Amino acid sequence: MIVVLLHGLGRSQASMARLAASLRAAGYRVESLGYPSRRLGLAACAEHLRPALAAIRDRNEGPIVLIGHSMGGLVARHLAAADPAAGLVMLGTPNRGSEAADLVSRFRLGRAVLGPALLDLRTGAAAAIPVPACPMAVVAGTRALIPFFHPWIARPHDGLVSLERARLGAGETWRTVPGHHTFLMDHPGTVQAVLEILSAWIPSAAQPG
Repeated sequence: MIVVLLHGLGRSQASMARLAASLRAAGYRVESLGYPSRRLGLAACAEHLRPALAAIRDRNEGPIVLIGHSMGGLVARHLAAADPAAGLVMLGTPNRGSEAADLVSRFRLGRAVLGPALLDLRTGAAAAIPVPACPMAVVAGTRALIPFFHPWIARPHDGLVSLERARLGAGETWRTVPGHHTFLMDHPGTVQAVLEILSAWIPSAAQPG
């Protein structure tokens, strides 16, 4: 199995480094991809990544699982819908849109700083994001360390995405951990959940080499 990691909005491949190290230690082959998350919308980010994903397929044998943090999970949904993956794991992903995005997108500064993808993260835009046919899992956080959005987000939430908005409702595996949004991918509970999910999907995949 090859695990492909996708970071969230305004982040980089470095934000996924700890999760990558944990997966490699468990015997998985890991690739981490960067993309211009603040310059392109969700669909355009996926198109930007398709050549890199194709190159990974060309140089590796075995199934590919996509793991995306926050917006990265939505980009992964676009990718997996057009180019079927063996599985998709979404960490703190606003599958039904984010109330925080609704609020920030009202302001010109917010739109300027976060780019066109911000509009795709709104609650009213969620229905336009494709739902792939592969096995899917969601790991959502329940600890909110970002106080600003508390009045606008249904509880429980991770500071930016509520459990209600993280749930896709397409038969996905569902896990919650006491982590906050920004570093949800680093939380030990998240790492353990991801390892268990991968093992359940393809038990023999986590072998060195």
